[in-house]
Amino acid sequence: MTQPHPPDAIHTRFPVGLEQGPDGSILAHSLSVPGCTAAGGTAQAAVAAFEGALHEWLAFLAAAGEPVPAADAELEIAVDEWVSTDTDVAAGESTACFVADLPALGEDEIARGLRRLGDLRGRLLERVRRQPPAVLDAESEAGWTVRQILEELARAGWWTLSRLGASPMAEVPDGTLGRLDTSIALAVQAFAHMPADRRGMRLEIDGEEWTPRKVLRRLLWQEWALGRAAASALAPVTGGMG
Repeated sequence: MTQPHPPDAIHTRFPVGLEQGPDGSILAHSLSVPGCTAAGGTAQAAVAAFEGALHEWLAFLAAAGEPVPAADAELEIAVDEWVSTDTDVAAGESTACFVADLPALGEDEIARGLRRLGDLRGRLLERVRRQPPAVLDAESEAGWTVRQILEELARAGWWTLSRLGASPMAEVPDGTLGRLDTSIALAVQAFAHMPADRRGMRLEIDGEEWTPRKVLRRLLWQEWALGRAAASALAPVTGGMG
């Protein structure tokens, strides 16, 4: 008789979906750790970069109290899907909807995804709320201010949530932190109160296919990438002290 896996078994196989742009550039998207994404000029380079991103994600999840493979575990990164799109993936754009994005979200997946969003946003705001306006408005070497990055994070969150078929916000809250707070509250509202019969819906908007699973994956990716960009822009201004 086959014995079931113990409930605390930790998977070490991590499937990825590769999204290839017209110029051959690749985005490697995790299909089991939503939000973990890395880019490369070739598939080999993208998968190599993804391995580093995955280790960072696993360290974040471990710090948040989630079960992860042991530090010395051998991780298997397996390409399960490979699609071509006409978007500029080299610039960080993405339109791919993978087969793995189609199944309906379970309640536990929604709860876990919202918890990860909250942990990432909380980590970011812990640093940001301590900063005076002059620090948030100081231009980084990349030409962006921290405030501009935070505003983009809020805007991207609202836009991505609108891919669930919701109407855009009629009124935008005042202040950068107010917009960030509202964007995360909208995400919680949209997913925590999503009826079971809509958790697997498929919508085509402006020629791009969207599902709740894809929206959640994109929200986590935006939170991770833009949160790191904000932290990077803060570091030179605050001397790395945040």
